[in-house]
Amino acid sequence: MKMLDRVKGQDSDQVSLIAENCQFQGEVTFSAQLIVNGRLSGLVSAEAKGSCLTVGARGEVVGNIQAPNITISGLVKGDVYATEHIELTETARVSGNLFYHSLQMARGSRCTGSLRQLKPLEIKTLIGEGAQVSRSTSAGRLATIKEQRLPIDQSVTEKQGKD
Repeated sequence: MKMLDRVKGQDSDQVSLIAENCQFQGEVTFSAQLIVNGRLSGLVSAEAKGSCLTVGARGEVVGNIQAPNITISGLVKGDVYATEHIELTETARVSGNLFYHSLQMARGSRCTGSLRQLKPLEIKTLIGEGAQVSRSTSAGRLATIKEQRLPIDQSVTEKQGKD
């Protein structure tokens, strides 16, 4: 894989894999390299300089991605934040916004969302300002449900108090 060569200062033997027959839900934090060939639902993040995330052709990520280097060949539903580089191969399908320092898109790749080239520090600031909890993670969904229920529950309680 091309991304293994890009890991600077990292031991290239440190590769984590979510295999094709594997489904994972939750928050994943990694260093060095993560390869997703299965289905991952939740927030995926790496802060170590040179870290690489690869979403294989049969891989799927539903949730936000934050990593220095990202290669997408499969399906991503969520926003993608790369402080260094994003590569979309010809089989990539992204439904979300891309925030990147540099971008490479192959003919045939698809992206539904906005593309925003920013400086690495601006991307880190965006991540820190609220991209941390993805609505695709179980914690994010639970927070959303609580936010949506709160006004309804209050109005029901107020009505019961008047009766």
